[in-house]
Amino acid sequence: MSKDLRLPDEPLRLQVKSLAEEVRIKFGRKGLADIFDILSDIAFLVRKPLDTNEISGFSTYFEDQFIVFLNSSFTLGHERYTGAHELYHLTYNADILKKDRIILKHDSEDEKADIFAAEFLMPEDYVKEVFYKIVNVDMNKVLPRHVVRMNNYFKVSYKAMLKRLIQLELCSTSKYEELDDICLLENAEQLQSLTIREGYNIDLIVPSRTTYVSKEYIEFIKSNYERENISYKNMKNTLEFIGLTPDQFGYEYPLPEDFL
Repeated sequence: MSKDLRLPDEPLRLQVKSLAEEVRIKFGRKGLADIFDILSDIAFLVRKPLDTNEISGFSTYFEDQFIVFLNSSFTLGHERYTGAHELYHLTYNADILKKDRIILKHDSEDEKADIFAAEFLMPEDYVKEVFYKIVNVDMNKVLPRHVVRMNNYFKVSYKAMLKRLIQLELCSTSKYEELDDICLLENAEQLQSLTIREGYNIDLIVPSRTTYVSKEYIEFIKSNYERENISYKNMKNTLEFIGLTPDQFGYEYPLPEDFL
């Protein structure tokens, strides 16, 4: 079952846990706790819905700047988890990003980034504290409503929270399939209804479809075009990707020979 859950080996988890604690303390000193605020502090953050579920998000490096893209077509809980995953890459894989521009899927560092996301968003000691405060049942008696309380407290997806409870031995492994059933796509309305009955809104379990682009990112694109680091075509394509056009910023269509 551990294989089906894709839970990491405990020595590796504990190693990455210490990294997550270091990063949490670092940004806590700045007064930053929300993952989107943290990403905006160290990179250009772009959130935009895509018509694909093949890409949750990615980080890259361009012209001495880190850029993080998150696909807001996923649920908000999933998107926050992806954001924490990318935070690991920005923090511990900066050299790789500067060299290769992207982290390859299934790379060992990608596995660590997934572990980091769980440890960062759902700190072990605090998860246990909250569990005994708002759930406090035997590990064999955890119900979907208990998972809903926890996932809303930690602002993650239902499935991520369920896996974390099992990993920390707050929920029995034998309960996984039973509890996982409600978060299947065909049972989305059932999970939404349960969430509302527990007194929460459904923001975390539906796509936000938010489009957010930091003003600094837009200025970054404009300045690179003005310094002739990128072509008009590249600027146009980049701006259109985030729902903007060059003419909104006073850039005229260039002569054909300049349109490279």
